[in-house]
Amino acid sequence: MRVRYRVVVERREGGVVAYGTLYGSYAGLRPVWLEPDAQLRLSSGRRLNISVTDLIGDVAEFESTGPVGAI
Repeated sequence: MRVRYRVVVERREGGVVAYGTLYGSYAGLRPVWLEPDAQLRLSSGRRLNISVTDLIGDVAEFESTGPVGAI
C-alpha cells in the first residue's frame, strides 16, 4: 500500500526515535493499525519498523519500534 508520510527523528536519552503521520485510505491503513508491528519503506529505500498508535479517518500516527539510524 502506498502512503504519504511525515517522519520526525529525535535524539532522546535512550537513543534515537522516530514518529510521525501516515496519510492514505482508511481501508488501507486499518489492517496496519491492527498489527502490532509494521514496516514503512521510505522514499530513500530504507525501512523503518513502526507501530501505528492512532487512526482517525485517512490519517494514522506511528512510532518507531526498532533502531533508527540516519534517515
